[in-house]
Amino acid sequence: MKKKIYLLLFILLFTSGCSCQYNLKIEGNTYKETIYITGSNSEEIDSLNQKWSIPTNKENYYIGDEDTDYASLDGIYDYSLNGNTLKFSHDFNRGVFANSTGASICYKSLSMTSYEGNAIISTSSVAECFNSYPNLNDVTINVTIDKKVTTHNADSVNGNTYTWKLNRSNYKNKSVNFMYENGKEEKESATENVDDTTKTKKFDFTMIIFAGILLVLFLIVYAFITILKNKNDEMDD
Repeated sequence: MKKKIYLLLFILLFTSGCSCQYNLKIEGNTYKETIYITGSNSEEIDSLNQKWSIPTNKENYYIGDEDTDYASLDGIYDYSLNGNTLKFSHDFNRGVFANSTGASICYKSLSMTSYEGNAIISTSSVAECFNSYPNLNDVTINVTIDKKVTTHNADSVNGNTYTWKLNRSNYKNKSVNFMYENGKEEKESATENVDDTTKTKKFDFTMIIFAGILLVLFLIVYAFITILKNKNDEMDD
């Protein structure tokens, strides 16, 4: 029997007046996600102190059976408890980060697109986690990036860390949007894809030429055989 995993960034159902911090560190094509949840009383700490198997892919988040082995699907979050703070973390590749469970808890839509040499990350406008979990007070989102950010709507910037502050007064119109220049790794990856495509086209073109040569040879041989046959027929006559 399937069961839904009802969690706010995995466990906020058990908390009262909870705050949460979501950190994302972008290094090359690696997206390092870390989420901190802090309990304020013994009941909350008890709920934190248990074995958590949270799937990293949002597609698996609500569909698992009790015996589902999430690690065999797309993996689970690493977690650790330090005092009354629970930490979840996982490193994503750029191509799969859009399916992050942690990011999708608050935002139904997370898109990653490219435009004129830039990469764009954007979310939907409403932070749905505040609607789903009435005990949530605020969420802090920190994005640290090793690339040049060209456009953003962060509330504050400290060095290469961009911060958004979400709370109950602004969550209905608080999207996260930023655009940054593609890094060396992403450009090299794109070049590799172009090279592969070029190689494929060259291979296809070579095969076409080879097939054309075979066809010409076949026609020549056929014509030669036909001429010989006609001469033989004339001689017989």
